[in-house]
Amino acid sequence: MKKKLLPIALATGIMFSGAGQVFGATGNQIIDTGDNYLGANYRYGSPVGTTSSFDCSSFTVTVFKKHGITLPRSSSAQANVGTTVSKSNLQVGDLLFYDTDFDGVINHVSIYAGNGKMLGAQSSTGVAFADAFSPYYWGSRFVKAQRVLNSVKPDTKVASETTKSTSSSSSDTSVYTVKSGDTLWGISSKYNTSVSKLKELNNISSHIIYVGQKLKVSGTAATTAASTTPKSSSSTSGTYTVKSGDTLWGISVKQGTTVKALMDANNLSSSMIYPGQTFKIPN
Repeated sequence: MKKKLLPIALATGIMFSGAGQVFGATGNQIIDTGDNYLGANYRYGSPVGTTSSFDCSSFTVTVFKKHGITLPRSSSAQANVGTTVSKSNLQVGDLLFYDTDFDGVINHVSIYAGNGKMLGAQSSTGVAFADAFSPYYWGSRFVKAQRVLNSVKPDTKVASETTKSTSSSSSDTSVYTVKSGDTLWGISSKYNTSVSKLKELNNISSHIIYVGQKLKVSGTAATTAASTTPKSSSSTSGTYTVKSGDTLWGISVKQGTTVKALMDANNLSSSMIYPGQTFKIPN
Protein backbone atom coordinates (compact mmCIF):
# COMPACT_ATOMS: atom_id res chain seq x y z
CA MET A 1 0.00 0.00 0.00
CA LYS A 2 1.42 3.38 -0.98
CA LYS A 3 1.88 6.00 1.72
CA LYS A 4 0.49 9.46 1.07
CA LEU A 5 2.95 12.30 1.26
CA LEU A 6 1.90 15.46 3.01
CA PRO A 7 1.63 18.58 0.80
CA ILE A 8 4.51 20.26 2.65
CA ALA A 9 6.81 17.47 1.55
CA LEU A 10 5.95 18.09 -2.08
CA ALA A 11 6.45 21.82 -1.66
CA THR A 12 9.91 21.53 -0.18
CA GLY A 13 11.10 18.57 -2.23
CA ILE A 14 11.98 16.65 0.95
CA MET A 15 10.61 13.13 1.06
CA PHE A 16 9.82 11.32 4.29
CA SER A 17 11.66 8.24 5.44
CA GLY A 18 10.00 4.90 6.03
CA ALA A 19 8.39 5.92 9.32
CA GLY A 20 6.95 9.06 7.73
CA GLN A 21 8.99 11.60 9.66
CA VAL A 22 12.14 13.58 8.92
CA PHE A 23 14.99 13.44 11.43
CA GLY A 24 15.35 16.97 12.81
CA ALA A 25 19.14 16.85 12.55
CA THR A 26 21.38 19.77 13.38
CA GLY A 27 23.96 21.07 10.94
CA ASN A 28 26.80 19.78 13.11
CA GLN A 29 25.29 16.30 13.08
CA ILE A 30 25.19 16.44 9.29
CA ILE A 31 28.89 17.38 9.16
CA ASP A 32 29.77 14.71 11.73
CA THR A 33 28.14 12.12 9.48
CA GLY A 34 29.83 13.45 6.37
CA ASP A 35 33.33 13.46 7.80
CA ASN A 36 33.07 9.71 8.35
CA TYR A 37 33.70 9.48 4.59
CA LEU A 38 36.69 11.84 4.43
CA GLY A 39 39.24 10.58 1.93
CA ALA A 40 36.76 8.51 -0.10
CA ASN A 41 37.50 8.67 -3.84
CA TYR A 42 35.56 10.79 -6.31
CA ARG A 43 33.81 8.90 -9.10
CA TYR A 44 31.29 10.57 -11.37
CA GLY A 45 27.99 8.68 -11.40
CA SER A 46 28.90 6.68 -8.29
CA PRO A 47 25.74 4.79 -7.24
CA VAL A 48 23.90 5.94 -4.14
CA GLY A 49 24.58 3.37 -1.45
CA THR A 50 28.23 3.00 -2.40
CA THR A 51 30.43 4.59 0.27
CA SER A 52 33.87 3.79 -1.11
CA SER A 53 33.42 6.50 -3.76
CA PHE A 54 31.07 9.42 -4.39
CA ASP A 55 30.27 12.16 -6.80
CA CYS A 56 29.13 15.47 -5.31
CA SER A 57 25.40 14.76 -5.25
CA SER A 58 25.59 11.08 -4.24
CA PHE A 59 27.60 12.29 -1.23
CA THR A 60 24.93 14.75 -0.11
CA VAL A 61 22.18 12.19 -0.76
CA THR A 62 24.04 9.64 1.39
CA VAL A 63 24.77 12.02 4.26
CA PHE A 64 21.27 13.48 4.53
CA LYS A 65 19.67 10.05 4.11
CA LYS A 66 21.44 8.98 7.31
CA HIS A 67 19.26 11.54 9.05
CA GLY A 68 15.99 10.58 7.37
CA ILE A 69 16.07 13.23 4.61
CA THR A 70 15.83 11.98 1.03
CA LEU A 71 17.25 14.42 -1.52
CA PRO A 72 16.95 14.23 -5.32
CA ARG A 73 19.89 12.52 -7.05
CA SER A 74 21.34 15.42 -9.04
CA SER A 75 22.84 18.69 -7.82
CA SER A 76 20.59 20.72 -10.14
CA ALA A 77 17.49 19.05 -8.66
CA GLN A 78 18.76 19.44 -5.09
CA ALA A 79 19.08 23.17 -5.78
CA ASN A 80 15.28 23.38 -5.85
CA VAL A 81 14.78 21.72 -2.46
CA GLY A 82 14.16 23.60 0.79
CA THR A 83 14.50 27.35 1.32
CA THR A 84 16.96 29.66 -0.40
CA VAL A 85 19.25 31.48 2.04
CA SER A 86 21.67 34.31 1.45
CA LYS A 87 25.42 33.90 1.64
CA SER A 88 25.46 36.19 4.68
CA ASN A 89 22.91 34.02 6.50
CA LEU A 90 24.49 30.59 6.06
CA GLN A 91 24.24 27.94 8.76
CA VAL A 92 26.18 24.70 9.15
CA GLY A 93 24.38 22.00 7.17
CA ASP A 94 23.12 24.27 4.37
CA LEU A 95 23.64 23.04 0.81
CA LEU A 96 25.93 25.14 -1.41
CA PHE A 97 25.55 25.07 -5.19
CA TYR A 98 28.05 25.95 -7.90
CA ASP A 99 28.29 26.37 -11.67
CA THR A 100 31.85 25.21 -12.36
CA ASP A 101 31.56 25.54 -16.16
CA PHE A 102 30.09 29.06 -16.17
CA ASP A 103 27.33 27.84 -18.49
CA GLY A 104 24.37 28.81 -16.30
CA VAL A 105 23.78 25.23 -15.09
CA ILE A 106 24.35 24.09 -11.51
CA ASN A 107 26.65 21.07 -11.56
CA HIS A 108 28.19 20.88 -8.08
CA VAL A 109 26.83 20.69 -4.53
CA SER A 110 28.55 20.65 -1.16
CA ILE A 111 27.61 21.08 2.52
CA TYR A 112 28.45 24.23 4.45
CA ALA A 113 30.66 23.34 7.44
CA GLY A 114 30.95 26.79 9.01
CA ASN A 115 33.82 29.25 9.19
CA GLY A 116 33.88 29.60 5.38
CA LYS A 117 34.49 25.87 4.82
CA MET A 118 32.47 23.25 2.97
CA LEU A 119 32.48 19.46 2.99
CA GLY A 120 31.84 17.54 -0.21
CA ALA A 121 33.08 15.21 -2.91
CA GLN A 122 35.37 17.01 -5.35
CA SER A 123 36.98 15.56 -8.46
CA SER A 124 40.45 16.77 -7.39
CA THR A 125 40.42 15.60 -3.77
CA GLY A 126 37.61 13.13 -3.19
CA VAL A 127 35.61 13.77 -0.02
CA ALA A 128 37.32 16.66 1.74
CA PHE A 129 36.88 20.04 3.38
CA ALA A 130 37.59 23.07 1.18
CA ASP A 131 37.29 26.85 1.20
CA ALA A 132 33.69 27.42 0.14
CA PHE A 133 34.33 30.86 -1.35
CA SER A 134 37.99 30.74 -2.32
CA PRO A 135 38.78 33.67 -4.63
CA TYR A 136 40.92 31.32 -6.71
CA TYR A 137 38.13 28.92 -7.66
CA TRP A 138 34.90 28.32 -5.73
CA GLY A 139 34.06 31.94 -4.97
CA SER A 140 33.41 32.94 -8.56
CA ARG A 141 31.43 29.76 -9.23
CA PHE A 142 29.04 29.99 -6.27
CA VAL A 143 25.37 30.30 -7.32
CA LYS A 144 23.10 29.82 -4.32
CA ALA A 145 22.50 28.10 -0.97
CA GLN A 146 19.51 26.06 0.16
CA ARG A 147 18.44 25.09 3.70
CA VAL A 148 16.76 21.69 3.96
CA LEU A 149 17.11 20.99 7.66
CA ASN A 150 13.97 21.48 9.74
CA SER A 151 12.54 20.75 13.17
CA VAL A 152 10.15 17.93 12.26
CA LYS A 153 10.08 15.20 14.94
CA PRO A 154 12.87 12.68 14.18
CA ASP A 155 12.19 9.24 12.83
CA THR A 156 12.71 6.96 15.85
CA LYS A 157 14.52 4.25 13.85
CA VAL A 158 16.97 6.68 12.23
CA ALA A 159 17.52 8.50 15.52
CA SER A 160 18.29 5.33 17.45
CA GLU A 161 20.74 4.11 14.79
CA THR A 162 22.53 7.48 14.84
CA THR A 163 22.72 7.41 18.63
CA LYS A 164 24.22 3.91 18.57
CA SER A 165 26.89 4.94 16.09
CA THR A 166 28.05 7.91 18.19
CA SER A 167 27.49 6.76 21.76
CA SER A 168 30.66 4.71 22.24
CA SER A 169 33.92 6.41 23.19
CA SER A 170 37.09 5.30 24.90
CA SER A 171 37.32 5.94 28.65
CA ASP A 172 41.09 5.82 28.31
CA THR A 173 42.07 9.29 27.12
CA SER A 174 45.13 11.50 26.75
CA VAL A 175 45.43 15.20 26.03
CA TYR A 176 46.54 16.93 22.81
CA THR A 177 47.42 20.62 22.62
CA VAL A 178 46.18 22.32 19.45
CA LYS A 179 48.92 23.84 17.28
CA SER A 180 48.78 26.47 14.56
CA GLY A 181 47.19 25.04 11.40
CA ASP A 182 45.49 22.13 13.20
CA THR A 183 41.96 21.04 12.30
CA LEU A 184 39.69 18.55 14.04
CA TRP A 185 39.93 16.34 10.98
CA GLY A 186 43.72 16.48 10.97
CA ILE A 187 43.88 15.65 14.68
CA SER A 188 41.38 12.80 14.27
CA SER A 189 43.48 11.33 11.45
CA LYS A 190 46.66 11.61 13.54
CA TYR A 191 45.05 9.77 16.45
CA ASN A 192 43.16 7.16 14.42
CA THR A 193 39.72 8.32 15.53
CA SER A 194 36.82 10.34 14.07
CA VAL A 195 35.86 14.00 14.31
CA SER A 196 32.54 13.06 15.93
CA LYS A 197 34.34 11.12 18.69
CA LEU A 198 36.74 14.00 19.31
CA LYS A 199 33.82 16.41 19.60
CA GLU A 200 31.97 14.04 21.91
CA LEU A 201 35.02 13.55 24.16
CA ASN A 202 35.53 17.30 24.44
CA ASN A 203 31.89 18.43 24.46
CA ILE A 204 32.50 20.53 21.33
CA SER A 205 29.49 21.63 19.28
CA SER A 206 31.33 23.17 16.31
CA HIS A 207 34.44 22.49 14.21
CA ILE A 208 36.24 25.61 15.44
CA ILE A 209 39.34 25.04 17.59
CA TYR A 210 42.10 27.41 18.69
CA VAL A 211 45.84 27.28 19.27
CA GLY A 212 46.69 26.15 22.79
CA GLN A 213 43.35 24.40 23.34
CA LYS A 214 43.62 21.10 25.24
CA LEU A 215 41.71 18.24 23.58
CA LYS A 216 41.07 14.81 24.98
CA VAL A 217 42.04 12.08 22.50
CA SER A 218 41.75 8.31 22.50
CA GLY A 219 44.33 6.74 24.79
CA THR A 220 45.02 3.90 22.38
CA ALA A 221 45.50 6.21 19.44
CA ALA A 222 47.58 8.63 21.47
CA THR A 223 49.96 5.80 22.37
CA THR A 224 50.34 5.01 18.69
CA ALA A 225 51.01 8.63 17.84
CA ALA A 226 53.45 9.06 20.70
CA SER A 227 55.54 6.14 19.49
CA THR A 228 56.01 7.77 16.12
CA THR A 229 59.27 9.64 15.61
CA PRO A 230 58.62 13.39 15.77
CA LYS A 231 58.52 15.08 12.40
CA SER A 232 61.19 17.51 11.48
CA SER A 233 59.95 20.74 9.92
CA SER A 234 63.15 21.03 7.92
CA SER A 235 62.88 17.76 6.00
CA THR A 236 60.46 16.68 3.28
CA SER A 237 58.73 13.41 2.44
CA GLY A 238 57.81 13.98 -1.20
CA THR A 239 56.12 16.39 -3.57
CA TYR A 240 52.57 17.32 -4.52
CA THR A 241 51.36 18.86 -7.78
CA VAL A 242 48.57 21.40 -7.36
CA LYS A 243 45.27 20.54 -9.08
CA SER A 244 42.40 22.78 -10.10
CA GLY A 245 40.38 23.72 -7.01
CA ASP A 246 43.19 23.03 -4.52
CA THR A 247 43.92 25.35 -1.62
CA LEU A 248 46.87 25.37 0.77
CA TRP A 249 44.50 24.47 3.58
CA GLY A 250 43.04 21.54 1.64
CA ILE A 251 46.49 20.26 0.66
CA SER A 252 47.73 20.54 4.25
CA VAL A 253 44.81 18.47 5.53
CA LYS A 254 45.25 15.86 2.81
CA GLN A 255 48.98 15.57 3.42
CA GLY A 256 48.74 15.56 7.22
CA THR A 257 50.67 18.80 7.74
CA THR A 258 49.91 22.49 8.33
CA VAL A 259 49.61 25.53 6.06
CA LYS A 260 52.55 27.18 7.85
CA ALA A 261 54.75 24.10 7.37
CA LEU A 262 53.85 23.99 3.65
CA MET A 263 54.65 27.67 3.21
CA ASP A 264 57.95 27.36 5.11
CA ALA A 265 59.03 24.26 3.15
CA ASN A 266 58.32 25.99 -0.17
CA ASN A 267 59.39 29.55 0.71
CA LEU A 268 55.91 30.90 0.06
CA SER A 269 55.02 34.42 1.16
CA SER A 270 51.30 34.17 0.33
CA SER A 271 48.59 31.52 0.10
CA MET A 272 48.09 32.03 -3.65
CA ILE A 273 48.74 28.80 -5.59
CA TYR A 274 48.05 27.65 -9.14
CA PRO A 275 47.42 24.34 -10.96
CA GLY A 276 50.61 22.58 -11.98
CA GLN A 277 52.69 24.10 -9.19
CA THR A 278 54.81 21.49 -7.38
CA PHE A 279 55.16 21.60 -3.61
CA LYS A 280 57.59 19.91 -1.27
CA ILE A 281 55.64 18.12 1.46
CA PRO A 282 57.23 18.50 4.91
CA ASN A 283 57.63 15.39 7.07
